[in-house]
Amino acid sequence: MLINNPDINCVFHVFTDYVDDTYLAYFKNTAQQFNTKINVYLIDPDYFLDLPTSSFWSYATYFRVLSFEYLSQSITTLLYLDADVVCKGSLKYITDIQFNDEFAAVIPDTGSTQKTSVTRLNIPEMEGKYFNAGVIYVNLKKWHESNLTDYIFTLLRGETEYGFLKYLDQDALNIAFRMNNIYLPNDYNKIYTLKNELKDRSHQKYKNIITDSTVLIHYTGITKPWHKWANYPSAQFYQRALSASPWRDHPPREAQSMMEMKKRYKHLLVQGKYLSGAMAGVAYLLKKRTNN
Repeated sequence: MLINNPDINCVFHVFTDYVDDTYLAYFKNTAQQFNTKINVYLIDPDYFLDLPTSSFWSYATYFRVLSFEYLSQSITTLLYLDADVVCKGSLKYITDIQFNDEFAAVIPDTGSTQKTSVTRLNIPEMEGKYFNAGVIYVNLKKWHESNLTDYIFTLLRGETEYGFLKYLDQDALNIAFRMNNIYLPNDYNKIYTLKNELKDRSHQKYKNIITDSTVLIHYTGITKPWHKWANYPSAQFYQRALSASPWRDHPPREAQSMMEMKKRYKHLLVQGKYLSGAMAGVAYLLKKRTNN
């Protein structure tokens, strides 16, 4: 964001459940390097003990709602980004938005997700307007006035006619905002999964999705650009930001979970790294057998 938006006076709010001195020092260096301000908030996960989680979504998904509630007491608008969203262009179009009575400026989710979510929630009028919560420019003034937080936590606990929500707070936000949003083109939340690279031996087809007009790339799926086995041209936008940051000398992330280990060996084999891929595959099978 800082590399591509030198004309915007950004202030960052980072919500996390872990900090240490090194972590904070890197943020301090980033703030000094780019002449910006970074506020770091340490969250106690016990706050979310009564809310559902899954193998794919941890309690960290609820940091989004908590951040909206907390920051609505001091600021009027906020651009929320998931941690797997990378900026490659100007955000001026978003920051110039003037809200009337809308809850947020959002980007509709993919076509398949639209149809299944509308059916699942039984809100037919929402088709084409169900948004992905990875990028939200939220009207915090409206949020605060509407006292949405209590209602959203009621939704998340499954205490409404919608029952338990498959997509957790993304479903809850869609229900609570009641389609009273400004809808932006998908260049501001271009969903791309590095899983695509397993089927594209050229590793160039990403250009059909991530184009010159793309501003925000949302790297969904298990494999992220910061994984050691994710060294693809489609991850170059993350790599560019990394190389300009204090984290440039940090080693890429190794596989930790079972799903990451499974993805690692598949990607290594596609990359022609047959020995390391085979070894990673054996490690995955041994881990799987141990867990069973």
